[in-house]
Amino acid sequence: MCDEHRFDFDVDQAYADQLIFALQESPSHPLTVPGAPGEIGVYALYRSGDPVPVYVGQAVGAQGVRARLRDHRQKIEHRQGIDVNDMSCKYLLIARLWEITRAEQAPITRHDPSWNGIPGFSMHVAGRGRPGMPGYVNEWDRMFPRE
Repeated sequence: MCDEHRFDFDVDQAYADQLIFALQESPSHPLTVPGAPGEIGVYALYRSGDPVPVYVGQAVGAQGVRARLRDHRQKIEHRQGIDVNDMSCKYLLIARLWEITRAEQAPITRHDPSWNGIPGFSMHVAGRGRPGMPGYVNEWDRMFPRE
């Protein structure tokens, strides 16, 4: 018998496709006033109406998506070569904590956002030598220096 009659359902691919579709279809909000709730979820940042996100992240802290979008807005404000008014965001609230990493990974794998992994923008680095500390220069600060 030939293998052309075999079907194997890929639940991971189905999840990724549905999540990416839901994120793309979710309402877009200006990053300056996202109106996001303090619930856990995933979010995407867009620059100047580009349909592909420049950054995708997760929000699992006590203040959820609201806090992470505020953090990113503050990292973008008062930078050369970028205007926070040109930024928008979309987000999805995810009820189960165990699902967050999977939900974040799907659009990252699909779109390979250009800002993901940039030191100084995407990561929370605790303690000494972190972004914003005197003398510290990271890739984000080099790409978009402070005004």
